[in-house]
Amino acid sequence: MFKGLNPTSKKAVTAALIISLVLLFGSMTPPLLGYIFRSYPPPEYNPMLLLQIPAFVGMIVSFIIGPLALKVNLKILVAISAVAALVYFLIFLFVGSDNFTALMIAAVFMGITQGAAFVLPGAIFGAYIADPAQRANFVAIAGALLNGGAAVVNIIGGIIAAQAEGINWNNAYWLGLLIIPALVIFWILMPWAPDAEEAAEGEVEGAGMPAQVTEGGIPPKVFMIIGMAALAFLGMAVFLLNVGTYITEELGAGLGYGYTTTESGLANSIFTIFGVAAGFTFPIIIKFLKNWVAAIGYVLGACGLFVIMTFQDSIFLIYAGAGLCGYGFNIALPFVMGQIMAITPPRWIPVALSLNMGFMNLGMTFAPNIFGALGGMIDEFIASQLFIAIFFVLAAAVLAVLLFVVMKPKGQEGPPPAH
Repeated sequence: MFKGLNPTSKKAVTAALIISLVLLFGSMTPPLLGYIFRSYPPPEYNPMLLLQIPAFVGMIVSFIIGPLALKVNLKILVAISAVAALVYFLIFLFVGSDNFTALMIAAVFMGITQGAAFVLPGAIFGAYIADPAQRANFVAIAGALLNGGAAVVNIIGGIIAAQAEGINWNNAYWLGLLIIPALVIFWILMPWAPDAEEAAEGEVEGAGMPAQVTEGGIPPKVFMIIGMAALAFLGMAVFLLNVGTYITEELGAGLGYGYTTTESGLANSIFTIFGVAAGFTFPIIIKFLKNWVAAIGYVLGACGLFVIMTFQDSIFLIYAGAGLCGYGFNIALPFVMGQIMAITPPRWIPVALSLNMGFMNLGMTFAPNIFGALGGMIDEFIASQLFIAIFFVLAAAVLAVLLFVVMKPKGQEGPPPAH
């Protein structure tokens, strides 16, 4: 897996993978929201702010973290993002049901971490790995670790929070202390800068990846790729934001299928589990699909949305659709990030990645408004929003064919990606 990397780069990559395990621990809060509602009942309080604040702050941070990386060392930025997550957990742990204002302040800190979580590991790979195909592989693995760490902490946190009928739900936030050893190991391993000879390399080609561009600024094609990725994520956001309500209210209560929060929670978990599987299998997938990875990933996602929308009377088929969405989207994402890093000069990689994640988060923020309005032209059901989302994701698949297959550089197909 580390073939071709010098000792400095091996340390940097290992450090980035270790810290990726803990950066999305804050996603433990959504499953615990029911317990938090008991401590802070509406209308006096609005516990949904504890999810909306990190999303909003994360959107802003995802835009500025890349340009900031041009002036501040990546080691420091990653450490700050991990410490912000730790502060979030400590506030929730020790304040718990006593001070809602303090929890909202903590949510700001988690927004900092969420905005940086995908950008900074990718920026480290861009700085310390010369082979674009190998970079894409590590982006996929880091994504799997981000999602895997979140999934595990969700399960364990849910078990801890459920004790004593959820009265002491804040005890689940003891899990945040796991950030400390990960941060210490990261700080010890992570170098301050790449070796000069490693930084000077970058002409190695891999399957589905062009050779590294070393001069100039961010090319126009990057902005086209960013638009394509934002379009796909905008469609996928309909699933991510609405699947719980769709299963429990629209299908369970509305159509009488008897689905509850148990089924909706499992659908979200299946999306994450298949996302983890996508990350670890990406180095194999790219060998066979090459430049078609993103297009096929988006098509799988569109198929998943179609299954969820169509086979409403079978929870197992709905789960299958969630799996297709999770796998398809999470094989497309590292490929797209790898392409962006390959055609962007190394100095500008953090900025390009920052723009990519920023516009994806922007899509997540405004998806309810966009699809609520478009779906409302048909009816008021979430199924109509899923129908429209399919066309957004398929449009992104068409753009992926144009950008990565039709417009690929001559001679791009090279040896298989390094492992």
